[in-house]
Amino acid sequence: MPESAIPGSVRHFLLILIVVNLCLAGCAYRREIPVAEPLKALNIKTLLVMPFDAAAERYEIGTNIRCPMCGAVFPAGPVVPDADSYMTRQLLTFLRAETMYTLIPPGQGARIRYKILSESLHLSERDLVLETGRKLKADAVVSGTIYRFRERVGTDFSVETPASVAFGIHLIRVDDGRLIWVGHSDETQKSLSENLFKLSAFIKSGGAWLTAEELAGSELNRVMATFPVP
Repeated sequence: MPESAIPGSVRHFLLILIVVNLCLAGCAYRREIPVAEPLKALNIKTLLVMPFDAAAERYEIGTNIRCPMCGAVFPAGPVVPDADSYMTRQLLTFLRAETMYTLIPPGQGARIRYKILSESLHLSERDLVLETGRKLKADAVVSGTIYRFRERVGTDFSVETPASVAFGIHLIRVDDGRLIWVGHSDETQKSLSENLFKLSAFIKSGGAWLTAEELAGSELNRVMATFPVP
């Protein structure tokens, strides 16, 4: 339909939705930074990237899971096979493309983590992450946890059940254990008629129903938009 054929009141309404949606998104980004600190003061050059942990696999669906890093709570949901590997690859791809940190890859972190666990079973998740970072002489550790990674049931344009993902990503400085940054996502795709405030996401998806990987990849890029970059 030509723009001239759209009633002025409708165009005005859509413009308001777009502006409100962008404002809400901007506020969400700011809330994901727990501490305002000049980037140079972070003193982070070497970054250990830990593999994502599919925590939801250890809980019954619907159980509330409290994040061991920041205390946020998420309802556990189904996790498709290899979701942790997919999210780890996506995170590593982002960090390589968008930052200049010296990265220690997930494989090294996984090996050291396993060795530490074999020697001590009583470390908290936070202490385990920090000890792994110390062993590998990292300045900071970025780690992620998956709470839900549910695949859609249906096709691009018709679904019985939409894709749904929930995850958290944390940046912790090794020398003092300080939580520098945290980003969360808890998203289930909805149609435009169900949630008018998701107009920009609806347009970006081309009006299609996303797969779990597509939704998770989009959410990861959104969350990482505020990640501290040197």
